[in-house]
Amino acid sequence: MKNSLTVKVGYFTVLFVAVIIMPVNVYSVDQQADNWLDAPVTIRFQNEPLSKMLGKISKKTGIAILYDQELADDKVSGNYKDVKASDAITRLFSGKNKSIQVSKDKKVIVVKTFGAKAFIWAGSYTGEQGNEQNPLESMSLAELDTLTSQQYMKYKECIANDNEFLTEFGKTRGELRAMQDYQYKEYKERIANDQEFLPEVGMIRGELDAMQEQQYKEYQERLTNENEMLIEFGKTRAELNVMHELQNKEYKNRISRDDEFLSEFGMPHAELQAMQEMQYKEFKNRQIAEVRM
Repeated sequence: MKNSLTVKVGYFTVLFVAVIIMPVNVYSVDQQADNWLDAPVTIRFQNEPLSKMLGKISKKTGIAILYDQELADDKVSGNYKDVKASDAITRLFSGKNKSIQVSKDKKVIVVKTFGAKAFIWAGSYTGEQGNEQNPLESMSLAELDTLTSQQYMKYKECIANDNEFLTEFGKTRGELRAMQDYQYKEYKERIANDQEFLPEVGMIRGELDAMQEQQYKEYQERLTNENEMLIEFGKTRAELNVMHELQNKEYKNRISRDDEFLSEFGMPHAELQAMQEMQYKEFKNRQIAEVRM
């Protein structure tokens, strides 16, 4: 690819706990009033192709949107009035297993959906050299993965610089790390103090730990009591276990019968299994072909 996207990653201070990075819908967004992701979108559509709607949003907002090529013809409906551009895009992909990445400086949004193999632009995108790309120019999954890897390497280099001054915290990264290490040390010392009084539970930490251990022991003993009557099932634990074993046996017998007609699929079990095997084989062949391209 001639152009590259750069993802900025925000910094978060978490007191007393380890930092965990989890996938969310939109990454690296500074929530300011003039944020281009907050640009209002008013659009009404009924059973229109997704590509057409994304193109309109791109034209109205100037945001370039990169998304799964196979979803271009999906029909969508909606009525958005002064909806944030980021919310409008997220709604259009509702029901999809997705992650959304943002390049704030380049005004680009990448919508990566599960199983996507190739990507297309919903709007014109001017790259680093000032050359406008064709909105229908495609990007392979391998290219997108390479792009993501490059962004991650830049992020790793950035967070490795302890001398970088973080204006949002008024400290260098090294000073912030030192503060977090000190806070975590204090937290570890605190939870190791059995005599600390915990007002939220009205007892010292040692008493709370002992109570929880006793409760867990009672729970474990209860699980091993097969004669206990489970009110919610109207059976003893032993009777319930026997019933589950019988149901599992019946299920195993059922799926082993190739000639059984499955009304929910309109075909015998053997035909369904053969069809699934064929579909999986086609899927694997398709993956191999795409890798060779």
